[in-house]
Order: sequence, then C-alpha cells, then structure tokens
Amino acid sequence: MATLPRFWRILLGSLVGLFLVVLLILAAFPWGVLRDRVSRSLSQRFGSDVSIGTIERIEPLSFSPTLIVRDLTIAQPSWAGTGDLVRLDRVDLRFKVLPLLRGNFDLQALAVEGGRVAMVRSRDGRKNWSPDKRGESGSAAAITSLTVRDLVIDYRDAVQNRRFAVTVTSNANGFRAAGTGAIDDRPVRVALTGPVIRGDGPWPFAVRVAGPTITVDANGVMATPLGTDRMTVDLTARANDLKTLDALIEAGLFGTQPVDLRARVRHDGTTWTVERLAGTIGRSRLTRGSATITRADGRTGVDGRLHFATLSFDDLATDEGRARAAAIERRIGPRVLPGTRINLAKLDTLDGRLAIRVDRMLDGDGLRSLDATLAIDHSRLTVRPLTLALAQGRIAGSAVIDQRDRTTPRVTFDLALSDSRISTFAGGAPVDAPLTGRMRLVGSGDTIRAAIGRADGMIGLAATGGTLPAKMASLLGADVARGVTTDEDARARLRCVALRLDVRNGIGRLDPMIVDTSRAQTRGQGRVNLADETLSIALTGAPKQRSLLRLDQPVRVTGRLQSPQIAIPPGVKSAGGILRMLGKAIGGDQAPLAGNADCGALVRRVLR
Repeated sequence: MATLPRFWRILLGSLVGLFLVVLLILAAFPWGVLRDRVSRSLSQRFGSDVSIGTIERIEPLSFSPTLIVRDLTIAQPSWAGTGDLVRLDRVDLRFKVLPLLRGNFDLQALAVEGGRVAMVRSRDGRKNWSPDKRGESGSAAAITSLTVRDLVIDYRDAVQNRRFAVTVTSNANGFRAAGTGAIDDRPVRVALTGPVIRGDGPWPFAVRVAGPTITVDANGVMATPLGTDRMTVDLTARANDLKTLDALIEAGLFGTQPVDLRARVRHDGTTWTVERLAGTIGRSRLTRGSATITRADGRTGVDGRLHFATLSFDDLATDEGRARAAAIERRIGPRVLPGTRINLAKLDTLDGRLAIRVDRMLDGDGLRSLDATLAIDHSRLTVRPLTLALAQGRIAGSAVIDQRDRTTPRVTFDLALSDSRISTFAGGAPVDAPLTGRMRLVGSGDTIRAAIGRADGMIGLAATGGTLPAKMASLLGADVARGVTTDEDARARLRCVALRLDVRNGIGRLDPMIVDTSRAQTRGQGRVNLADETLSIALTGAPKQRSLLRLDQPVRVTGRLQSPQIAIPPGVKSAGGILRMLGKAIGGDQAPLAGNADCGALVRRVLR
C-alpha cells in the first residue's frame, strides 16, 4: 500500500471501509422495520391477507441473527373457505445473513410455539399452501434445528377424500406428529416419528396409518430432516383394495379385492423408484415388481415390470364392481365379450411402459398364462406384444386404445390364434381338429364390448384334418336317413371348417361358412350382431352320397353366442314331412350332392 499513489490508497481504503460498513449494517440490521414489506410479500404469495404483530431481534450484532415473530396470521384464500391458513403465536428463526446477498434464505433453526395450520387442496387440485404451483408436489426444506410445541396441522384434501388433524411436537426427545383423520370417510390414526432434528445429516423416520380399511407402515431414512425429496422407505401396506391405498400414494390405482403388499421405495427429486414389490391382491400373487416413476412438466412417466405367479381378473374389481357386473348380466343375459372399461380419461398425463407376465391364470376358460407389454403415450395405449397361452395354442398380436383428441376411445385389435384345437373351445363336444384364427377389428366405445359392438373388420376361423361323429356329419349334411341309422361310435373325417365374418358397424355377415366332412357339406348364411351377440343364421346341408331321407329346408340358428338355439324345420318329424322327403328321393327331385371343398383355398380366404 505504501508504494501506491496517494489517490489509490485513499480509494482502496474507502472501498474497504464501505465494505466493513455494509457488513456492520447487515450484522446490526433492525429486521423489524421490514414487517410491513414481509406482510405484503406473503400476501401476494398466498393471495390473502397477512398480518404480523411484531418482529424482534435478540442479538444486537450477528451475521446469524435470531428473530422473534409474534402473532403471524395468514388468512385462507377465498376459494379455500373461511378462517386462517396459518395462525402462529410465536416463531423464533435463526438464519445466515450473507447468503441473502445471493438471493438465498439459509434457515438454520426454527422454533414454533402455539398455533394452527389449516392446509386445503380443492377438488380442482389447488393448494392453499402453494397457490402459485397448482397440482405440483413439493417437499419440506431441510432444517438443521426444529423445535415445535402446541402446533396443530389440519389437512383436508377433496381430490382424494382424505383428512388428518395432527399435533406436532419437536424437542430434545425427538420429533412426533400424531392424530386422527379419515380416508374415504373411514377413520384412521396417523403418526410420524423421528429423532431429534439437529444438523443436516440422514434422518431416520417411521410412519404409520391405521384404520379398519387400511394399514400402512413406512420405515425409512431422509437425506436431511423432513427432506422428503430424497429418501428411502421400506413400505408395507394392507387395504381393502388398491383404490383405498391410492388415496395415500396417488398413483391412479383402481378398485380391487383386498391387497397385502410390500416394497422398497426411493425418492430422488422428481424420480420415484419402486423395488422388491411383492404381495397379494385377492387370490392373485405378485412375486416381484419394479418401477421408475418420474414427474416433469405436469406429466408422469412410468417404466415398470410386474411378474405374477397367479392372477385372476376377478381380483381386479371390488365386490361392488362384481355385483354391478352380475346385475348387468342378469339384465342383458350372459355375454362372451367382456364389459371391461377402457376409457383413458384419468390417464391423460401418464406416459411410459409396463411389462406384465402371469405364470398361471386362475379364471379358467382355457386361459393359462399371459405376457404383455403396455406402452402409453399421450392418451394412446398400445399393448404389443400380447400373448395369451391357452390350454392348447395361443393368441398373439396387439391391441391399441387411442383417445388422443377423442372423448370416446378408438380401439384396434389385431390378434391371431395358432396351434390350437376345436376341443379347446367346444366345451366337451365330440369334435376335434387343429384350429387357427384371425381377428382384425376397429371400433369406438368406453368398454371392450361397446367398441366391438360398433367395429369394422373381420373375424376368421379355420380347422382342417380332424374327426367328428359320423352321425353328426350326416345330420350336418341334411342326410336324415344316415343320421338316424349310423352307429353312435362311428367316426367321420372333418376335412375342414372355414368361417369368416365380414364386420361392419358391429354386424358380422358370414362369407363364407362351410363345414366339409367325408360324409357331407354344410353351408351357412346370415349374420352375427356383435353389439348384443345375437345370431341369425340359416344352415343348409348336402350329403356326398344319395340319401333316402334328406332334409330339404334350412336349419335356423338363433339366440346368443353364449346360448345358441337350433330350430329344426317344422314338419320334419311328422309323417307328412317324412313322406315328402321319401317322395323327392324316389322321384329324383333332390338337390345335387356335395363334392369336396378346396380346403386350402378356403383357409387362405377366411384368414387373409
């Protein structure tokens, strides 16, 4: 300094002096003068009136001052009801001054004595504690020292229909928040416990929510005290269904049979990671599952896997849902097509991928196992690959549910049946042959049944190289004489079955329907209404050999897919009907005999 010119020595000395003066001002700043400014800032932040009784400073000179704030009140926003959002009798807070120069508020210690906080989330997702960030999740800031006495937190959530009122205590004996509440109007008790909050290191904690319909235990470690943005938790949950559990975790789950699940969950910023997921849903047993869930820009991304040892689709509905389905079935009759809901309206902010494997299905009906990958992207769900293993054979292909810019989902099915047999679907009928099939349908509806009931496309089935009772083969070919006289144990060759429905707006027209055997050939004409599953089919047959008694009128098939009704033409069993058939045989007035169908061409036609 001595070698510098006098001007520079004066300038540098002035700057150092000014800096020391600034530091002195900061160290001795009378923070109480900012009471009105702090009130206005909080008022703008919460959109409601804020009042502060006094702000006092304890130490006369410090870069980590302790302030005492008395009678802090923040009124509820008008949409959240009457009363106060925050009412605190006394708040002591210690913070570092120098970080304020960088725009950071570094809170070191907080003590709250007496008061109440009334937290509200409205049905449209608004939060009174973070009105500028509707629908976004947040976490408690890490506080190195927290002391609380006589503080009540009252939380009410209209989105999930849950409420809790807990008393918070934090002192030298540790941290505890405990009280009562309700989930779906059913009572619960809640408790959160942890050690003394001192410093900013790892903070172990335990949470329990218990009631008649749900019990959740979570034991974990937060990276910092009350810092829920970084934590690891071992979770066990038992509930009457997944939807009840969803009232706590908000994952968009649905109603099911009772659940008993366990998992390890890690939270790191905007990412949740679920590992070691296992347990039961009703009779279904989940052996392992994992998922990574991220939240960004108002959307949720999922990448997960679920492996079930056993699964029943009945377990994926509540008792009330089962009762409603049974009532619908009683009203409309048994249906083949499921009434499963496929509307994606509640999943419009979800993207991602979920792989599902089921070793053994419990629902019967020939279904043995399932392997599928579900991918959803902006309200478009693609299930591909999709494989259903049957008792014999498998169904494989894809299904797409598209609800982009649509109120009603548009559904596309592209499925192929392979390596199966007629006996898998015939319900014990004495007919068997290798069976293949193809279905391509596109339709719109809120359920699978409604979408197929309005669909366009095709359904094709083909079988070749099988057997059937010779008596049945003759009757299918309208050969009444051989159908009556053939031995019960005699067998005939089933050369091929070819059936194709060309579907328009849910109406499937037969083109063709042919059953070709070594004894006869049967052709069908008519339609199948997929909306109500009704049949209107006329069967005509022709034997491959001359017959003494040959049915000369079509057999009508009506009723439903689940319970078809076969109507023999009137008069067939009467003496007059028999004499008429005899007369045609004697007079040579019978229709031409049938030849062998080109089975290869028929199979290609119905499956194309």
